[in-house]
Amino acid sequence: MRVYVINMREAVERRAAAERKLDEAGIAFEFFDGISGEQAIAHRLFDGFADNEFLLNTGRKAAPGEIGCFASHRALWAQAAVLNEPIMIMEDDFDLLDSFPKAVRVAEQVINEVGYLRLQVNSNAKRREIARRGEFSLSIYTKAPHCMMCYCISPEVARQFIEDTRVMDAPVDVFIKKYWEHGQPLYALTPYPVAPSILSTATTITGRQKKRKPLKLAIQRLVRKCGWHLQRSHFNFRQRWSPAVSPAKSATTAPEAPAMVIAANASD
Repeated sequence: MRVYVINMREAVERRAAAERKLDEAGIAFEFFDGISGEQAIAHRLFDGFADNEFLLNTGRKAAPGEIGCFASHRALWAQAAVLNEPIMIMEDDFDLLDSFPKAVRVAEQVINEVGYLRLQVNSNAKRREIARRGEFSLSIYTKAPHCMMCYCISPEVARQFIEDTRVMDAPVDVFIKKYWEHGQPLYALTPYPVAPSILSTATTITGRQKKRKPLKLAIQRLVRKCGWHLQRSHFNFRQRWSPAVSPAKSATTAPEAPAMVIAANASD
């Protein structure tokens, strides 16, 4: 399984640290030059931006770095679709536990069954175990976490996500965590083999500071969160009575390269 690490060209310290850690773990990988918000807009990597929906989903306006971050992940989803094979996507501020190489091999074995597999430590998430894979536990999330530091995705799910995100209405991790909307269950491999590094404390995405919300927006946000809770509970209930892991749909031909793949590798 190919491993891609998203890295902004100017983040040289992160690039060097990521390269050193993966080399020490014996994992072959490729860097993917991260896309800036300005590049994403200039190259029209989204069909549009639903500003009001973004406001309701997050309580604030989109930061340029969030647009670029989403575009970077989406471009790699397109890469998985073009290759017609699963890939692993990492952000460059990770630490690797000793179990990472073994976890990669297990991920290769299960990703086409589950479609989306997270390998990064999380907090404030809930999951239930559905299977054992050697020393690892395969679990399904019943409350998904934020952050997209390390995960695997199948080409089928990548195509689905690309189609679902033509218009950006939330940060990429918020889109992912709303599995009751896109319909793809989210899985975890534990004990997690990836954790945030000290570099993650200095985010490269600025402009996301929380501000006091107007009363109307605060009420709208409360209503939306209550709706999410009900939809998540309903999805989880239905998932209890359906196969937790099922064979992925087979794909015989790869699609043409989406424009975002070409644009993402264009010069500034």
